Order: sequence, then structure tokens, then C-alpha cells
Amino acid sequence: MAELSHKEQTSRRFPVKKISIAVLATMVVCVSLLLVSCKSNELSRRNSEAGLNGSFETAESGYPVNWAFFPNPESDDFLQVSVDTTEAQEGSQSLRLTTDQDERTVGFRSLRVPVQPGKTYVISFSMQNAGCSLKVRRILQDASGTGNVRSDIIVDTSSPSSGWNVFEETLVVSDGEASVVLVFLVDGPGSIWFDDVKVQEITD
Repeated sequence: MAELSHKEQTSRRFPVKKISIAVLATMVVCVSLLLVSCKSNELSRRNSEAGLNGSFETAESGYPVNWAFFPNPESDDFLQVSVDTTEAQEGSQSLRLTTDQDERTVGFRSLRVPVQPGKTYVISFSMQNAGCSLKVRRILQDASGTGNVRSDIIVDTSSPSSGWNVFEETLVVSDGEASVVLVFLVDGPGSIWFDDVKVQEITD
């Protein structure tokens, strides 16, 4: 990941924590219920040619494609989703979420990103924060795309920032894990910006 010296950055690594089987099972069930709930009240635009669209450069009707936003910002007016052409870490624009709620969590999730067992990946993204709390859950799913094999909170922060912060996780994919889903959970009130979301395989 290339450095951009003209913008303020910090890097943080979040190692995967070892947890008990019982706790893991509970977390997987809870996340499954969360995703089912979100899908019933979310907004998404699809574009098969845009890939992950981690720089949010491709948008349709004002919403970056291949991301699902919840609750639906067109029916819940306390969540505003926009592409911001005045702030960008990579490319010409970023994703901005604004919420006036401190009691309801809002957020967005990626589509499934294919991964291969035995290989190592770096998950990274850039963020600017003005008043929000953020949790990012990384979910590994099976080949069917319906079963969550592993789920971890890889970022948990409420620190404000005056520039772009870069977050990273190094992930080793295990047997039975076929895709990654990233879920960004935001609590307000405030605004928060995202850019340059990547899932990259590490090669020799």
C-alpha cells in the first residue's frame, strides 16, 4: 500500500485474538442475525464491473455501488450517505456517512470478496472521524455464502481525527473459508469518511 505523504496518516495493526469455541459460536450466530436483519432494511446498487469499489469511485444515484447501506437511507432520514469530492485519500472522492443518532447503529457492508485457504491477505482502509464511534467486523464465510465460519471485530475506535487514519489487518485464510465480508458499524452523532478499502493477497 503506497504512502501518501501529503496527508496525515497513522497505521494500526489488529491481530486476530484467540477466543473460546463457545464465544465464537455465539458471535457467529449474532452476526448472522444482524446480517439477516440488515438485509430487510438496506439499500444497495450493484455493478458487476466495479469489483469491491473500495475507493467509492463508481456511484449510482448518489450511492457507491457494491456496498449495502443500513438502515435504508432513503427511508430513514437520520442516516445520510454521500460521495464527497472534497475529501479523498485515493482517487477523487470518498464515502461520507452522517448520523444524528446516538442510540441507533448505522452502517454498511461489502459484497463477498473471494479468498483462498492457506493464503495471506491484508485488509486495509482509510478513515476520517468527526464525532462517531466505529466498529469493523470481518466475517469469513463458507463456499455457499450463507454460513459464517469466523467473525472478529478488527477495529473499535471513537478517536477523532484531523486527517486520514489507515487501519490494517493481516489475515491468514483457513480451510473452509471462501470469502470475506466487511461490516462497518457506526454510532453517532457525527460524520465519518471512508476510502481506499482493500483486500489484497500477499505474494512473494
